[in-house]
Formats: sequence, C-alpha cells, structure tokens
Amino acid sequence: MTMTKRIGIPLVMAALGAMAFIALQPAEAAGFNERVSGNFIDTAIDTNGDGAQANYFSGATAGRNGATYEGLVEVDFSDPAAACDDGIMPGDIVAYSIVRRYSTGDLLYSQLVDGYVCFNTATGMADFVVHAELRGGTGRFVNATGTYTASFTIQLLIPDPLGGIGHGAFYGTTSG
Repeated sequence: MTMTKRIGIPLVMAALGAMAFIALQPAEAAGFNERVSGNFIDTAIDTNGDGAQANYFSGATAGRNGATYEGLVEVDFSDPAAACDDGIMPGDIVAYSIVRRYSTGDLLYSQLVDGYVCFNTATGMADFVVHAELRGGTGRFVNATGTYTASFTIQLLIPDPLGGIGHGAFYGTTSG
C-alpha cells in the first residue's frame, strides 16, 4: 500500500465520522424568513371545549429547500384580548400546532405561545399573528428549540353556516 493510500483512507474515514457527528447534533433555531401559503377547512375538533371548531390547514414554504406542513388552529371570538380596528372582529388564537415535513423525511414540531386574529366579516379577510415555539421533531430536529412569528392573511372562500370559519386560503411569512 502506498503512503498516499495509507493517509487518504483514514482521512476520508475521519471526515465521514465528523459529518455523521455534525448531522446528529440537535438543531437550533437560526434566523430565517419563509414565505408560506396553503388552505384550511373546519374540523369537528374543539381543542378547548368552548363549542367552536378548530381549522385544519396544510401548505408549503416557498423555495428550493421548502417544507410541507399540516396543522391545527382554533380561534376564540367570545371574549378576545386582541385589539383590532373598528368594525373588525377580534379573536384570540387558543390552539396552534404544526408538523413540518422536509424532503429528507425529517419532521419539525411547533406549538402556540400566543396569537390573535382580526377578521373583517364584510370582506372575508383576516390577519393572523402567531407566536410559536419549536418542540423538537425527528431526524436532525430531535432536540430543536427556538421561537418564531407567523404572520398571514386568510381569504375566506366558503363560510361555515354553523358559525365556524369554513374553508379558505392563506399566505404570509414565518420568521424567527
């Protein structure tokens, strides 16, 4: 065996070992800003027992390394702490959870810290602001932590005749 092969093989093995070690380190929230879009629909789930339905939503982040996601959000319009412009219905977000799926198959979980919505019933448009925290996941996200803010606008397409929100689309950004 030549001297080059004796040095080259251990060097390659050391590099592979270092890459595996780095890949197993817990993910930390780094600065990010994503564009998001998707749709939502009412469910039969009532996360806090107040009689109002939660909405299931799904969507994707824009970009080459984007993620798809699914989640649940519930808004309480009964006694909101949120302040909105006159004529706009305020609501507090009482439930929000997301599972993001990346192209590697890794999952990243997040849940509500707090949030609010301002809903214009005349136009069917609403502005949401959610503060959420990362709660781990699978693969490279096993011990992920951090916080982020999601700001998005919804367009109600079909209202729920029973008083929920119904079906619609949303778009906005997440950053943290």
